[in-house]
Amino acid sequence: MELIDLAVIPDFSNDVLLALAERLENSHSFQELILREVELDEVYRRVDSAASYAEGKEDRQSVAALQQVRALVFAAHDLARDGEPLKAAQKLREAMSLEPRE
Repeated sequence: MELIDLAVIPDFSNDVLLALAERLENSHSFQELILREVELDEVYRRVDSAASYAEGKEDRQSVAALQQVRALVFAAHDLARDGEPLKAAQKLREAMSLEPRE
C-alpha cells in the first residue's frame, strides 16, 4: 500500500463520488479498504462543513439534502469498514442523486 493510492478529495461532487464508488468496487484487500475509509472520511468532512454552512444560512432545502448525503456517506464508511465495498459504493451512488451540490 502506497500513499499514492490515496485519492485527493477536492469536494463531494458527483464526479468525486462516482470515482470513489468505482475505487470501492475495485478494493479487495484490507489495506485498500482502509484507504477508501480515509477518502470517505474526507468526503464526510466536506459534506458536514457544507451542511453546517447551510444551517447557518437557514437554507432548509439544502440542509435536508446535505443531511441525506452525509448519512449516506457515513453508511458507506461503515460498510467499507465492515468489508462490504460493493454496498458502500451503492450508498455513494444513492448520494449522487441528491441536490444541492458543492
